[in-house]
Amino acid sequence: MKSITLCADDYGQNTAISQAILALLQEKRLSATSCMTNTPFWSTQAAWLKPLKEQADIGLHINLTQGYALSSAWIAREGTSFPSLFTLLKKSYLRQLDKTAVLGELHAQLDQFIRELGRMPDFIDGHQHVHQLPVIRDTLLTFYHERLRPHACYVRCLDNSKTWLQIKEEAYIKRVIIQLCGANTFKQQLVKNKIPHNASFSGIYNFAHASCYSKLFPSFLQQSRAGGLIMCHPGLENSHTTDEIAKSRVKEYEYFQSEEFLEACQIHQVAIGRFVNIYPIAS
Repeated sequence: MKSITLCADDYGQNTAISQAILALLQEKRLSATSCMTNTPFWSTQAAWLKPLKEQADIGLHINLTQGYALSSAWIAREGTSFPSLFTLLKKSYLRQLDKTAVLGELHAQLDQFIRELGRMPDFIDGHQHVHQLPVIRDTLLTFYHERLRPHACYVRCLDNSKTWLQIKEEAYIKRVIIQLCGANTFKQQLVKNKIPHNASFSGIYNFAHASCYSKLFPSFLQQSRAGGLIMCHPGLENSHTTDEIAKSRVKEYEYFQSEEFLEACQIHQVAIGRFVNIYPIAS
């Protein structure tokens, strides 16, 4: 069987998301979660994860597009609140993002993670995949060498060079955009810098198709290599939220709680487990 990391993003974004992820982690239907540390919920909800630190990978979900900044460096140069993803994309490609601001915010969000969990993250990735964008990815490498390398944290790699042009696959345009926004370049940087990363990446789909998630997920299992990572976004029902994908989260949660999910893993000979680095990193 091939071992795949199944990672739920956005832990700490709100209570409905965190409770869903926690339940799935406890039942060992997930093997990792990625945490947003700049939210008002983080301090309380971080404590819920502590009993699971030996059971699952717990990572830092770098957030530069939702909510408010933690660092004085970002606030001084970019403002108190984060920009939209579109604005961040534009500023990163025009090289208008201030590296000092980005680096300061990375340090601040990591410090919040450590303050509440008392440990370094097992991995690092980005909310809306911002960690692979120009300026941000170069700053992240600097940050990794400063803070994370001694702890052998792995970094999420989004590269799907071998499959991204398969037009018939779900969410083709979305996959192309993610690939063109630096996925291959960032992978090359990870390899060059000998930074642990996942062997494959899947889980991309059109959230409008969430009602078909049970039919989509087996294809993610099939696409994954040993040492690969599948991202997901489960959540409980939440009528008091502005979260645009709240309904999709419920569909994902229901699927992961089902026997159908377990059967799909068995059919595709997949074991859901913690990250295994198949690219040995020389010391």
